[in-house]
Amino acid sequence: MAIVELTGGIAEGSPLYDIMMARDIIPGEQPSYMACKTIYTSHPLAKKIIDAPVARAMNKRREIIVLELPDAVVDRFNSVWDELQADYYVADCYRLSRIYGISSLAIVPEDGNTQRPLQPEELWKGNIKFNSLDPLNTAGSLVGILDPNRPDFLKYSSIAVQGKPYAPSRAHIQLYENPVYLSFTNAAFGYVGRSAFSRCLYPLQSYLQSMVADNLVMVKSGVLVAKIAQPGSIIDRVQQAAQNIRLNILKGARTGNTVSVRPDEAIESLDLHYLDYQKQRTNILETIALSLDMPAQFLTSDALSQGFGEGEEDAKLISSYIDRVRLDMKNLYDFMDNVVMHVAWSPDYYEALKQRHKGIPKTYDEFFIACKRSFKAIWPEALEPTKKERVEYQRISYESILQVFNALERVCEGENKGQLTQWVVSNLNEMETLFPNKLEIDCDEISQQSLEGLLQPMGGVNEEGVRQKTRSEVVPDSQPRKPKAIKGIREPKQNVSKENR
Repeated sequence: MAIVELTGGIAEGSPLYDIMMARDIIPGEQPSYMACKTIYTSHPLAKKIIDAPVARAMNKRREIIVLELPDAVVDRFNSVWDELQADYYVADCYRLSRIYGISSLAIVPEDGNTQRPLQPEELWKGNIKFNSLDPLNTAGSLVGILDPNRPDFLKYSSIAVQGKPYAPSRAHIQLYENPVYLSFTNAAFGYVGRSAFSRCLYPLQSYLQSMVADNLVMVKSGVLVAKIAQPGSIIDRVQQAAQNIRLNILKGARTGNTVSVRPDEAIESLDLHYLDYQKQRTNILETIALSLDMPAQFLTSDALSQGFGEGEEDAKLISSYIDRVRLDMKNLYDFMDNVVMHVAWSPDYYEALKQRHKGIPKTYDEFFIACKRSFKAIWPEALEPTKKERVEYQRISYESILQVFNALERVCEGENKGQLTQWVVSNLNEMETLFPNKLEIDCDEISQQSLEGLLQPMGGVNEEGVRQKTRSEVVPDSQPRKPKAIKGIREPKQNVSKENR
């Protein structure tokens, strides 16, 4: 008789289990609002599905450019952006839209009058507060225009929070995916976008089932099988008690104790070497990524925390996906940019700026229009080069700089030669990966030496047989100037560290 000790199983009763494991989910089934909330808060993949693309897209802040105005204008914008916690609310609003299919970002008035239209020119006077709202907060108000003859067909312009309407200028409505005509979204309570979980609900259940299987494998890997001789037909109390004692001793073996058995008995463990769930798990993850139209690397590996994964094509795919995410967030950023502009570039700031800088427009209206017209926000490259790639890029730049220097050095004299040298030095000092130590050269000294060389007669006899005067004869008190030693431009190191070979 073989007695198997097996403990463990599925923990029932949790909200995630009740929603996704207590019943069979049909492929293509749409999740409800509560299902989306529970999946996001409890499912182990939800954070990667929802948060990873947002975090990757916003891992570096945008470069703000305002042309033909002092840098202080940009500094002021960035300072107010941080004070208002704009990055947090942008990320939170977009994250909610991915979870439910729609979300809203509202500017909450201090006096509680939500129906009063927003006065942008007065934003700097008050204390700006934002709220990120999910569909339950705005339920019943997000009713789009379903008349195809209207110019605002399938558009959403206003919200109401717990029955309290907001002026359209006070809120931005963010959709995840475009709405489909007469396609109701359960998670968002309306004909709006769709939750990121809507297309991957079925494989998300499969992933949970794979976790249950993993747990059972771990439990079974510690199971001990006791092969005990079958008692005779007559079992007395003494034999039964002895068998129970041996089983208790067997349980103690799991803690490192020694067990002795009879020659006709044996203790073994289950053979699980043939089990391999890695391939099945990978297939599930790839199916989820396919349903989300996102690179599988976001779900299958930790490559994003260390840079991009191996392969140029994978890197390009991830970079393209991040660019799409940033494009989806553009309208949300535009809404927030407009608010920050009016708060940062206030009339008071304009008056203070005129006192410190010249060339500022004469009126505040002209100043603000000039700032807004020349405002640009540029995202950094999503694909960051590796150290090896940076070294190779700078090596090519170095060779180009050297060729330009060698071509122009022959024809440049005086101040031009000094400016040429300064140009070379400035470019080389920007190549910190290739040249860690900065190059320092007295370019004014080079210019002076070149000018003195032009003024000094060479001596000797000219074509007419007249001896040329030397420089000491032209300027008796002058002494020949010894050129200052200047180190030549170093060739870059050819060796590359082992990690970059």
